[in-house]
Amino acid sequence: PKLHDLFEYAQLAPLLSFILYTGTFVLTIGSMQTGHIRFQLNQLCWTIVVLCITVGQLKWVMHNIYNGLIWFTLPILLVTCNDVGAYFAGITCGRKFIQRSLVSFSPNKTWEGFIGGGVVTVITGWYLSRFLARFSWMTCPTNRVTLFPTKLDCEVENIFVEATSHFPSQVFALFPRAVIRSLPNVVEICSMGGDSAALTPCISGAPHQRHHHWEMALTIVPIQLHAISLSLFASLVAPFGGFLASAIKRAYGIKDFDSIIPGHGGLTDRFDCQFIMSLYTWVHYNTFVKITTVSVAKLLYMYRLLGEDERQQFLEKLAKME
Repeated sequence: PKLHDLFEYAQLAPLLSFILYTGTFVLTIGSMQTGHIRFQLNQLCWTIVVLCITVGQLKWVMHNIYNGLIWFTLPILLVTCNDVGAYFAGITCGRKFIQRSLVSFSPNKTWEGFIGGGVVTVITGWYLSRFLARFSWMTCPTNRVTLFPTKLDCEVENIFVEATSHFPSQVFALFPRAVIRSLPNVVEICSMGGDSAALTPCISGAPHQRHHHWEMALTIVPIQLHAISLSLFASLVAPFGGFLASAIKRAYGIKDFDSIIPGHGGLTDRFDCQFIMSLYTWVHYNTFVKITTVSVAKLLYMYRLLGEDERQQFLEKLAKME
């Protein structure tokens, strides 16, 4: 069912936005005056930068929400966790090991805080993602906009179901054997008499056994592996959005962008790292999740996006396959 009589015209929104942008661009260039060109170019550049950083990246926030609320909630919590972890690591260990500031224009930012915040974020992301994956209203995708929330029911996708995952054996080639043996759930696989077709777990002191590779199997929820990638980005890249905001405030001689939240500034001060994080979440989802996972829930979701004629055509093609 259509959400609105004008819903079918929503596909024209990108074209309308582009026309407004190009119209503003033409008017700005056409209205330049001799003696004020440097100032007007400065304003134009700032406008384009703000549009790219805010409006451009906010578009991907909506995509993340429709893909499942977990792809919106988890990144926000990871950035917040990194901010809090870096703060406490900085005030407790700051400049006790590394005297140099992390960035020159913000002397309060320390390497200890940066590293400590990253460790806390990765650990939190590993367990928080598993916890959020238990709730269907977090994992179910949707394509409807309603005024009042309704219960979401769907078949759980594979990445939210506990499964046994095997780590690639090539990863262990990067670490010394003493470190590998200290890891839990790691099994050394040996070949019998050098025959790679006859593989068995190594037995200490057994003759004719030669090391072949290492195996590590963990019973986890696959979303936890994706959470590690998101956590690393929230720790290594997203903070530089905050550093950019700090540089802007220092350049204009202000402490905060506003004073809505006492002691923290305005809403912009709270979202300086969130924009690039939401963009990476969308890129990660479409690169590693959307393409690699196929489930009944996802097929039904895509089916509901089709028009009546396309649905009929799809069912006819499906009937021919049977």
